[in-house]
Amino acid sequence: MTAPASVGRSAVGMGAATAASRVLGGARVLVVAAILGTTWLGDTFEAANTFPTVIFELLAAGALSAVLVPTFVDLFTRRENDEAERQAGGLLGLALLVLGTLAVIGMVTAPWLADALTGASNAPPEQQELATVLLRWFLPQLLLYPVGFCAIALLNAKREFVIPALAPIGNTVVLVSALIVFRVVAGPDPGLDLTPTEVMLLGLGGTLGVAAFVAIPTIALARTGFRLWPRWAPRDPGVRRLLGLSSWAVLQHTGAALLLGAAIVLGAGVEGGVVAYRVAFYLFLAPYGIFAQPIHTTVQPELADDVDRADMVGFGEAMRWSLASLGVVVLPIAALMVVLAEPAMEVFAFGQADAGDGVALMAAGVAGLALGLPAYGAFRLLAAAWYALDDSRTPALAAVASALIGVALMIALVPVTDGADRIFALGLGHTVGFLLGTTWLALRLRRHRHVALWPRSLPAVTALTAVLAGVAWVAVDLWAPDGRWATALCLTVVSLVVGGLYYGAVRGLHLLPGPLHRSSSVPA
Repeated sequence: MTAPASVGRSAVGMGAATAASRVLGGARVLVVAAILGTTWLGDTFEAANTFPTVIFELLAAGALSAVLVPTFVDLFTRRENDEAERQAGGLLGLALLVLGTLAVIGMVTAPWLADALTGASNAPPEQQELATVLLRWFLPQLLLYPVGFCAIALLNAKREFVIPALAPIGNTVVLVSALIVFRVVAGPDPGLDLTPTEVMLLGLGGTLGVAAFVAIPTIALARTGFRLWPRWAPRDPGVRRLLGLSSWAVLQHTGAALLLGAAIVLGAGVEGGVVAYRVAFYLFLAPYGIFAQPIHTTVQPELADDVDRADMVGFGEAMRWSLASLGVVVLPIAALMVVLAEPAMEVFAFGQADAGDGVALMAAGVAGLALGLPAYGAFRLLAAAWYALDDSRTPALAAVASALIGVALMIALVPVTDGADRIFALGLGHTVGFLLGTTWLALRLRRHRHVALWPRSLPAVTALTAVLAGVAWVAVDLWAPDGRWATALCLTVVSLVVGGLYYGAVRGLHLLPGPLHRSSSVPA
C-alpha cells in the first residue's frame, strides 16, 4: 500500500523534536561547566565520560546506524519482519560481545588509560587517580550504546523520527539531576580530592544518563511490535552481509572519533580545555541536530527507495533539494556563531564556567568548529547518499583521510598555540577535515554516479550570508553592551533583525527550496 509522504514535513517534525532535545542538552553541558568549571576537575570528568563514546564511535556506531537504515527499509517494505529481527539481533549480539570485552579490558587497564587522557605536564597528580575511578564507572556505557543506536536506526527505517530525536532528553534530565545533587554535597568549588560519595554521584550520573537515553528508543521500538534481542548468529547470511557493509561504516565513524579523541587529548594541555571544547562541540552539534540532521535522516529512506527503483533522476532531485535546504539554513547560522561566539559565551557561561579564561576558551572552540558546520552537515548527507547506493567504502575512505589531515593540523598547531588559541586550532582541525571530506565525496558522486549535486542557489546564499554576518558583527561592536543581560538583549535584537532581513532576502530572491514530495511504500 502506498501512502503519500512529504520529506520536508517529516524533517520539520523531527527538527522540532530535536530542537527541544538540543535545548535541554545545551543546558546539560552548560550545567557541567557551571558546576565543575573550566578546571582540572571538569576536564577529568569530561575526558573520562567521553572515552566510552569515542570507543563506541570508533568500533560500532557506523554498523548500528547508517548501514541499518537502507537495509531495513528494504526488509520492512517487503514485510520481512522476522528476517529483520534476526539480522538486527545477530548484529547486536556481536556488538555486545566485542564492546563488553573491551569494557572489561578497559577496567583492568584504567590507570594507564587515565594517564593518557590526563597527561598534561602541569596537571595535579590527583587528576590521574580520579580519572581512573571515573573510567570504571563510565566504561559499562559500552554495553548500553549499541542497544540504543540499533533501536534508533530501526525506528528511522520505519520512518519514526520524533521519538529518536527526543531520546537525549533522558540523558540530560538524569545527568543534570546528579550534578545538582553533587553541587549540594560537594559545595560551590570542589577540587580533585573528592569523597567516595561525591565520586559515586558523578559516576552514576554519567552512566545512568546514558541508560535513560537508551531506554527511550528501545521502549518505543518494542511498542511497534519489533523484538530487538541479541542473538549469536555470526554465520547468518543477512548478518554477514551487514558486517561486510558495516566494516566500512565503522571506518567512517573512526574518522569522526579520531578528530574528537585527538581534540580531547590535545586540549587536556590547557586547564579547562577539555570542558571548553566539549561545550563548544555540543553547541556546534546543536544547530546541526536541529536543522541539518533532520534533512539527511528523513531523506535517507527516500534515497534508498530511489535506488531500489533505479530512479537516479529522483535520487539527484532529492540530493539537490537536501543540499539546497542545508545551505539556506545552516550557512547563516554558522556565520553568526563565528562572529558572535564571544558575546554569546558571556551570556551562557554561569558559575565556575565564568571564572578565569572559561569564556575565552569556549568562544574560541565555538568559532573554530562553527566554520566547519556547513561542511559537516554536507558530509553526513553525502555519506547517507553513498550508503543508499550500497557503497560504504567511499565515505569511509573520505572520513579517515580527512580525519588524518585534520588531526595532523591539530598536532602541528599545538606547539605554537596556547590557551584560547589552541582550542580554536583544535576546532579548525575539525573544520579542515570535514571540508576536504565533503569535497571528495561530492566530486566522486558527480564523476562516478553522474549525479548533479550543485544547488543553483548556493552562491547567492553564501554571498548573502557573508554580508549579513558582517552587519551583525558591526552592530554588536557598535552597541558594545556591558553586562550579561545587556549582551543578551543585544544578541537577541541583532539576531532577530539580521535573521528577518536574511529570510526576506532569500524569499524575495526565490532562494528557498520548495517541498519535496515523494511516495513511500513502507508501512507506518
